[in-house]
Amino acid sequence: MDSTMCAVVAMLETLMAQQMMGVSGFIKAFFILFVIHYLGLKCYRIFLYPKYISPLRHIPGPQDNNFFFGQALNLVKAETPTALYIKWMREHPDVPLIRFLTFGNGEVIVCNSPDSFKEVLQTKCYSFRKSHFFHRLTKEFLGYGLVTMEGEAHRAHRKMVSPVFSFNNIRRLDPVFQSKAKEVIWLFDRAIDANDGGAAAIDCTDTFTRVTLDAVGVAILGVDLSSLRETPISNADEKSQRTAEGRQTTFGFHEAYDGIFGQDTLGKILMFANAFVPVRWMPLEANRKFLFATKWLNDFLTQLVRNRTRDIKAAYAAGKYVRGEARDFLTFIIGEGLSGGPAEEITEEEIVGDLLQLMAAGHDTSANILSWSLYILATKQDIQDKLREEMLRELGEVPEPTYAQIEALPYLDNFTRETLRVYASATTTHREAVGDETICGIFIPKGTTFDVVPHVTLMNPLIWGDDVDEFDPTRWDRLSEEARSPYAFSTFSNGPRVCLGRSFAFREIKIILVEMVRNYRFLAVEGPFTVENPSLTLRPRGLRVLLEKRS
Repeated sequence: MDSTMCAVVAMLETLMAQQMMGVSGFIKAFFILFVIHYLGLKCYRIFLYPKYISPLRHIPGPQDNNFFFGQALNLVKAETPTALYIKWMREHPDVPLIRFLTFGNGEVIVCNSPDSFKEVLQTKCYSFRKSHFFHRLTKEFLGYGLVTMEGEAHRAHRKMVSPVFSFNNIRRLDPVFQSKAKEVIWLFDRAIDANDGGAAAIDCTDTFTRVTLDAVGVAILGVDLSSLRETPISNADEKSQRTAEGRQTTFGFHEAYDGIFGQDTLGKILMFANAFVPVRWMPLEANRKFLFATKWLNDFLTQLVRNRTRDIKAAYAAGKYVRGEARDFLTFIIGEGLSGGPAEEITEEEIVGDLLQLMAAGHDTSANILSWSLYILATKQDIQDKLREEMLRELGEVPEPTYAQIEALPYLDNFTRETLRVYASATTTHREAVGDETICGIFIPKGTTFDVVPHVTLMNPLIWGDDVDEFDPTRWDRLSEEARSPYAFSTFSNGPRVCLGRSFAFREIKIILVEMVRNYRFLAVEGPFTVENPSLTLRPRGLRVLLEKRS
């Protein structure tokens, strides 16, 4: 936009100079004027506007800015993706909004109170859209679906897909969760056996990513991905297939998502840098791995959609398919898209986009929460003992307790909520004002970027008390009025765009926790670990927990 405007002005000035002063050399004059205007405009936008002219300049925020990158480098170098946001909130705990500068001194507003969360996520939800930054950041692996839709398209699409996530449908997945919980036990037993029956260490992120991927695969795709992990590549182009075969003999969903969410430091920097300037063209191994992983996911899911559509249409034509009885998302949405169905106009691109988004969000966030749960159990033995005591007292040795029995465990419920508070998996929601707006009485110009960070309210001492940094499940029995606000606990977001899978996540996490805590004792964290940053989620890297079989 800036370059176009400068080109038009430079052309008009060049034509005027030729007419009035007889200036020769049109191309040279145009180029010189264009460069002068473009550099001048950029200097104004980068160095003058944010500091002296912007209507947002009076909003409090950090002052230790780099002259060009603002806080961008500090955010990347922080201990976790949310550490700086929490620091800024602690410095300004009672203001509704915080302002910081990012790459090129672009302005970003951070919601800093339950009221500002409510306005952006609920009352004025559709006055904001996903930011351009978010789209550039995620377009390769999220596609176009529910998460990336806006306005009326989002309303209609959400209404269409919501029945899949109804209470009755989620309840029918309990056998799947129980089965995957048993697989966790098998994995733990195998690790202990390999250590001659002694205590063994497991990699939490790798273990739980595999388990939650399998669970979400059944719920979303109607396929058990434990077999798909070993599926040879058959749908990638020949060059990409040779690249993958050079690294490993099989490639599946776990490897694909590890190539996206588990990248090395360079890979993560490239992913976030690509949101500002295109870098995917660079001939780097990190780029090749990332692009291969995203292409594999798109190709595999597209082919799966086509095959399932063909099978469902054939069954429908033969009178063997009953619309509305499907339990997995893919079969349901294709069935609804049959002639005369409520989703008749849905496109293949939208279905693939939904699958990409639900698969990514549905497994990574739950895996992170389970990983952090084991970290707490291993480092706070008193909490582990209380949790196990409640389970043994209320459930005994019932091999497969019902979810109703599990839901009746108050300390487990408190433990799960406290884990979701302290270790909220989704780090940031990026929004952008569609037009001029007012948030908490503050004027917001059109195009302003907002970062909605759950940890800002989840770790605010004015809401949760002076012990906000302490992991204390009992706090949920004595919440203050401020903490009872749904906008103080936005782990799953809020409003019309609240996470559809929150009931799925609670159910899955609790069922797996019951199976683990009743059968094992978690002794300690083995060695140091880090939290991935930059990252879209609060993902531990190298978190290994030492465990032993309960006698």
